[in-house]
Amino acid sequence: MLTISQSYIKKYYKIFGYVNLIFSILLVIFLTDIDLKERFFALIGINVGFHMLYWFFSTLSKDSTRMLNSFNKIVGTAMLKLFAVFGIICSFILIYVFIEKAVSEKELVGLFGICLPFGLFLGAYKLWTDLKNE
Repeated sequence: MLTISQSYIKKYYKIFGYVNLIFSILLVIFLTDIDLKERFFALIGINVGFHMLYWFFSTLSKDSTRMLNSFNKIVGTAMLKLFAVFGIICSFILIYVFIEKAVSEKELVGLFGICLPFGLFLGAYKLWTDLKNE
């Protein structure tokens, strides 16, 4: 399996973070049919969601209780690997759902949140690589 190094994961996280910020600012500018207050809440929600998904998954491998004994290390690592795979699969499903919903309902505004699954994917993939490198 092709693995991406930690530096590339951080680089892609920054790139998608900036793209996410640009998309959410464009959402505030161009979505004029709702109140300005709701648009700013959408901006904050999209950005916080992106960063929280990434940081939640990427920091799971740093839990020290998993290293208390060999059973916890083996079982905890296996469970975290399954969780990382689940996150990667869910990110692809979310990308499909965002695109399919935007196209079928002809509301391309739904694509402004397309970076959320990329935050999930990068965080889950960082978890996977951290566990693989242990």
